Amino acid sequence: MEEMSQQTNKMTTAERASAKELRRLELEQAFGNYHFVVIRKELFAHLRDPAVVIRNGSITFNTACINDMEDVVYVQLLMCEEEKKFAVKACHANDKDALRWCIEKPDKRKSRKMTCPDFTKKLFKLMNWDTRCRYKILGYKIDFEDEAYYVFDLIVKETFREKPKKGEVVTEPIDTRKGYYSDDIANTFGIPLEEHRKQTLVSENNGYINVAMLTGNQKPVEEKQLTLPETNEASQYIPTLYYGETVQKGVAEETEAHYE
Repeated sequence: MEEMSQQTNKMTTAERASAKELRRLELEQAFGNYHFVVIRKELFAHLRDPAVVIRNGSITFNTACINDMEDVVYVQLLMCEEEKKFAVKACHANDKDALRWCIEKPDKRKSRKMTCPDFTKKLFKLMNWDTRCRYKILGYKIDFEDEAYYVFDLIVKETFREKPKKGEVVTEPIDTRKGYYSDDIANTFGIPLEEHRKQTLVSENNGYINVAMLTGNQKPVEEKQLTLPETNEASQYIPTLYYGETVQKGVAEETEAHYE
C-alpha cells in the first residue's frame, strides 16, 4: 500500500513538471502576440538616476550622470529638433564645440551649472516650455559606433515650478520641489515595445546637430568652404557648413551650483 502511494506521488510530480513545461511552451509561443509596453522609468523613484535639469538660462547634469562617464570633463552636446532628443558625448578639451560639464577636483568631479541663455531661449521656444519652470529629464546611456552617449527625451520631462521672482504675483502657494508629468505620460504605463526599440537607436542621419549650431543664425545650406578671419581673434570663431556662415562660439559661465 505504501509503495503504491509513493508511486502515485512520483506520478503526480512528473505530471506537474509536464504541465509546467507545457505552460512554459505555451507562453513562449504566444509571447510575440502580446502587446507589451515598456513601463516608463519615470514612474519609479529616480532621485539618484542620471538626469539633466534645464532652466531658463542654464542646464545642469547631476552627479549620477557625471560619475557614470568616468574621467570625462569635456563633452559635446547634440540636439535633434525633429525627434526632440538631446544627447551628450565625451570629447577632449581642445575639440571643436567642447564644453566643460563638471567641476574637476583632485579627488572627484562635481556637478556644475552651465550658463547658456542663448541655447535655452531657443530650446524653450522649440518645446513651448514655461520660463517660470525648470525641467528634469532622465538620461539613458547607449553605445553608438564604439562611443558612449547619454540621450535625453525632451518630451518625457518632469516639470517643477521655480521660486517666484521678486515682484511676481502669486495667487496660491508654490511647492518648488514637487514635480509632475504631463497627462499623456503620467496616465500611461509606457510605450509599445517596438516603438521603444526604435527610440533607443541613434543614427548619424537621424537629424542630430551640435548645440552650437542650434544657437546660431539658421540659414539655407551653402555647400562651400568657409575661411576664418585672419585676426588674433580667429580662435573665437568656428566654421560651419550647415548654415553657410561663421558662428561665434558661446562660452559657458563656470559656476558651481546646487543640484536639485
